[in-house]
Amino acid sequence: MHPDERLIAACPYELGPGVPLPPEDLLAAPEPPDLGRRIEARLPRSLRQLVTRGHDRAPDPVEDPGAALAHGTSMEGGWQSAAGHFLVSRANVRGSATGVLAVTDRRWFGLSDVSPLWQATPVMKQYWEAPRSAIAALRAGTGMTQRGRMEIRFTDGSWVAVLATVPAQAAPFAAAAARLH
Repeated sequence: MHPDERLIAACPYELGPGVPLPPEDLLAAPEPPDLGRRIEARLPRSLRQLVTRGHDRAPDPVEDPGAALAHGTSMEGGWQSAAGHFLVSRANVRGSATGVLAVTDRRWFGLSDVSPLWQATPVMKQYWEAPRSAIAALRAGTGMTQRGRMEIRFTDGSWVAVLATVPAQAAPFAAAAARLH
């Protein structure tokens, strides 16, 4: 946090069911792990080019066609919208499926655990930041079948659905975030 910045609230979350994955052409190429870089450095150039072209992201999970029917819409706005930017930034960090949303007296930001699976201590990396003025509202309790659902509503009219990891934290987090608006 910045000097003199005050944390208002934080909430562990995951994306809501049916939130689309950003298109591949909007995502940055993944960085190979340290071991992969060391191995590539020892390969002949022609083989190295073949290997580096083969660094693909994990396959996208199959979208559940019934998610929209069961849970409603999970995103509004295109990939150039504030909601789209949030999702692209989150996908580029390639961290854990869960993250942390935090709001301060000045800004919103998102963190993701980027530690390897075998590491017990989480390593959090900030992947997104926006001034408080970029968020129009955080609405909690918007899904009939999704406990802990919240909608991050941006001032450009776009929004994205997220789920509080602990559903009981959704309403207090949204209330705390709204206090300074």
